Amino acid sequence: MRFIFILIFYCFVLTSFGQIPNCEPIRGEYLFMSKTEVSNQFYRDFLSSVSEEDSLKNYPVEVKWRKEYRYGEPYSVEEYFRHPAYQDYPVVNITYENTVNYCNWLTQKLNQNFLYQKVLVRLPTEKEWEFAAKAGNDFAIYPWGTQSMRVEEGKYKGQLQANFVLRKGITMADKYDITAPVFSYWPNDFGLYNMSGNVSEMVAEKGLVKGGSWKNRSDYLRIDKQQYVYSASPEVGFRYVVEIVELPQPKKQPKPIVLNKNFFKKYFVEINDTLLVGKYEVTNELFQQMISVAKVQVPNREYKCTQWESLFPYSQLWMNNYNSHPDFYNYPVVNVDLTDAEVFCRWFKDVYFEIFNEKVEIRLPTEQEWQLASSGGDEGKPYPWFGPYLRNSKGNYLANFNPKMSEDENVNGYDTLSLNNFFQTHFTDLHDYDGEAVIAPVDSYFPNDYGLYNMAGNVAEMVLDSNYTKGGSWKSKSYYLQINSKEEWNKQANPFTGFRIVMIRKP
Repeated sequence: MRFIFILIFYCFVLTSFGQIPNCEPIRGEYLFMSKTEVSNQFYRDFLSSVSEEDSLKNYPVEVKWRKEYRYGEPYSVEEYFRHPAYQDYPVVNITYENTVNYCNWLTQKLNQNFLYQKVLVRLPTEKEWEFAAKAGNDFAIYPWGTQSMRVEEGKYKGQLQANFVLRKGITMADKYDITAPVFSYWPNDFGLYNMSGNVSEMVAEKGLVKGGSWKNRSDYLRIDKQQYVYSASPEVGFRYVVEIVELPQPKKQPKPIVLNKNFFKKYFVEINDTLLVGKYEVTNELFQQMISVAKVQVPNREYKCTQWESLFPYSQLWMNNYNSHPDFYNYPVVNVDLTDAEVFCRWFKDVYFEIFNEKVEIRLPTEQEWQLASSGGDEGKPYPWFGPYLRNSKGNYLANFNPKMSEDENVNGYDTLSLNNFFQTHFTDLHDYDGEAVIAPVDSYFPNDYGLYNMAGNVAEMVLDSNYTKGGSWKSKSYYLQINSKEEWNKQANPFTGFRIVMIRKP
């Protein structure tokens, strides 16, 4: 009964406030980490909710207390895991497989109770664990941000910061002979307790543990320290992360776009007497309206799909939400091919004719038309903005691209495996250096002199009858942001390529 209440509380808090009980956000609003190591109490909830057979398979090997550490009672199987006095202590003597089973169980339970979204509970990767331990301080050696193992000032000055062995022969200088309750000591700046000391914590890389334990010297508590433990141990426990993989739908759906005269007048920018260019890249919302409202058949109906999968860390969020969730309505449509873009252009032209009773041509731009629009009227400059620089006077980047890639690097093609390897070194998810980790809304950054947004960066743009794109994308190096540059494209759908449209009027 108590666990049912906890799950109801999980659901209410997450869907109402974007938080998860006993967790803190460590990356944006889509990755949370448990404040504490998993306690005996919560692990017992897991065992009591599964079959007797599964419970026995996942039961802690408490005999380890006797066999390896020669401790007598009360740390044996009869006491540490079962006795109420230890319910808030970290669960130990479990295997890597036990932690995976716990995370899978909690994933299932949470998703049964979350009405509007889906989550994935799992062990953190070493990179995620270290990021959480540093709590925003890239130079932190220990989670508390100083090199001293003791509190350096204030009310608790002189007290130890963690549960560990101060020096040989002294096992209780920190008040605890073995493990301490999971809320002991002080949290780091992310609100996470015992990221160092108490118990070493398993991470996704099997065998690797981080943070050091109650039986380690201080050097093992360093954030960058690696230890390897391949079996159940009284020194090793775990904490988990909760990744949001499907966003909740808003309580009130936004009103659909009204395609009327006012919309079209605002949407197109007049370049000359005959050429008008879309102010923005074509959005998910517009493309979805063609499919769901107008019921236009699109050959590539799976455009939403698996091209995102495993492309970069946390890509499930994009795979499950990008093409249809309201939060992404104002983002450029991607994972569409040349045929999809042509179908959209024909539909948009028909809508325009119904409203204005005027026959025009709506299509992809030619390379010459695209370059004219991108230049903003000054065809001598390298980028859509003035000057040869990628930042403005305030130091802000002027486009969404990959500033971590040097000019002698390049990635040809769009196959997921090679790009996944590429993003391991060229991708961060905290809005990156240029303001966005992946794709930005279509009205982001700064328009050029014609008032056109994202003519460089964000998504590479198709041009008419060409096996290349223009403008570069969020994965491109700065070279491809130049107006005269071209990036090879096989005319197939991918997460980097979108399009904008032009209107051609008769003179």
